[in-house]
Amino acid sequence: MKIKRYTGTNTREVLARIRNDLGPDAVILSNREIVGGVELMAAVDFDASHIQAEPAVGEAREQAQSVGAQSEPKAAPQVLAKHRIDPAPALALAPRSIAQPPAPAVPRPAPVPMRPAGSVAAPIRPPASGAQSSAALEAGRIQPVWSSEIGVLRQEVQQLRQWVQTTVASSAPSHGAPASPLSLRLQSLGFAPAYAEQAAAGGGELNSALSDIVECLAMPDEPVAARGIYALVGATGVGKTTTIAKLAARLVLHHGTQTVALVTTDTYRIGGVEQLKIYGRILGVPVAVARDAKELEHHLEAFADRAFVLIDTIGLSPRDARLAEQMQWLQAFGDRVTRLMLINGGMGLGFYDALWAIYRHLPVAACILTKLDETPVFGAALQWLVERGLPLWFYTDGQRVPEDLHVPSLAKMVALLQSDRAPDRDPIGAGIELASASSR
Repeated sequence: MKIKRYTGTNTREVLARIRNDLGPDAVILSNREIVGGVELMAAVDFDASHIQAEPAVGEAREQAQSVGAQSEPKAAPQVLAKHRIDPAPALALAPRSIAQPPAPAVPRPAPVPMRPAGSVAAPIRPPASGAQSSAALEAGRIQPVWSSEIGVLRQEVQQLRQWVQTTVASSAPSHGAPASPLSLRLQSLGFAPAYAEQAAAGGGELNSALSDIVECLAMPDEPVAARGIYALVGATGVGKTTTIAKLAARLVLHHGTQTVALVTTDTYRIGGVEQLKIYGRILGVPVAVARDAKELEHHLEAFADRAFVLIDTIGLSPRDARLAEQMQWLQAFGDRVTRLMLINGGMGLGFYDALWAIYRHLPVAACILTKLDETPVFGAALQWLVERGLPLWFYTDGQRVPEDLHVPSLAKMVALLQSDRAPDRDPIGAGIELASASSR
C-alpha cells in the first residue's frame, strides 16, 4: 500500500492530481483545511486493517523518512471494497469501514514503487507470530481519529438530556391539592395562578370573587375634575394620541371648547402631529407642538388661561435616549403636571413591571387601561394595578371619539371581565351632542 499527501488551493484540483498519480482506485484517507488551501492524504492498494490512528501514521511517516527510499517486502492484500474517486469536492470524505475482512493472499516480493518527490509511504511490515502478533493486534485496536469527536458529541447529548429532565421536573405542577374550579376560572380571565388561588380561597361564586378583587382598585367617580395640566405617557402603540383626543372631547362636552388646549411632543412619529391637529380642528381647540423643554414651557405659559391642558408624549423604546430626555422634561415640572400612564390591557405582568420601571420616577398619578376591545382577557392588568396600588381613571374599548372612553366602576369592571365587552352604544346621539358642545 502506498500513501501519499497532496496539497492544493481547492479540493477539485487535488482530486484531479490524485487521479493522475495514483489512478481511479485510489482511496482518500483524510482531508483537512490548511493555510492557503486543503490537504488530502490518499493511498493505493488500500487495506483498512492496516490503517491505525493518526499517531501511528505519524510514527510510520517518521520511520519512512529515516530509511529514505528503502522498502520492505509486503503482501499484496486483496481489497474487497474500494472507493472510486469522484472529482466533486463533496466526495472527499474520511475512509469508510471495510465490509468484510481481507482474504489471505500469497506473499510475493513487490518492486520498489516509484514515488513523486515529496510523497511519504508508510512501510507495511509482514505479520509476526507470538508476542509480536499480540502487540500488532493491540495496535490495530487503536481508535480512529474521529472517535474523540464522537465522545464529545455523546457527552453533549447527555448534558442536554439532563437539562431537559431538570426543566420538566421544575415546571411540573406540585403534588398538592388540585386547583378549585373557581381558581381555574379566574386564571382563564388572566389572573396569575397564585393570585387566583388566594382570591378563590373564600369559596363563593365567580361574581363575588371578581367583586372582591375590583373593590381593591381605586376608581374615582369623576377623574380629571380639577383644573390642571395632564400628560399622557406610555409605550409605543398603546393609543396615547387617540386617548388624548377622547379625553379632550369629553372635557369639551362638559366644559366647552374655551377650557381645553392640546400640546404634543411627538415630533418623531410620522403623522403624529397632523393627527392631533385634525382632532383639534374637529373639537375647536388649539394644538401646539413642543420640540424641546423650552418650547414646552412656553406653550404651557401661553395656555395658562385654559382650565385643562393635555400633553401628548412620544412613545419610544426604553433604550432610546430621546425617551430619557423627554422624561426629564416632565420631571422638571414637578407637581405642576399630573402624569397618567396608559397600559395595554392585553399584556402580561412582566410587561407591566418593565413599563413601571421606566415611568415610576415621574411619578405617575393614575392609569388608563386601553385596547380592551382587542384582548379577550385583562385580569393580569387589574391584578397589577391592585398590587401596585395605582388608581384606574379610564378604560377604552375602541377607536371612536369620545364614545369609547369610559369611567370605570365596580359593576362595569366585573361585567367586562365576564362579557364580550360589546355594550350597546348610540354613536349618532353622541356625535350630535359633541357637535353642539363644540359650537359653545
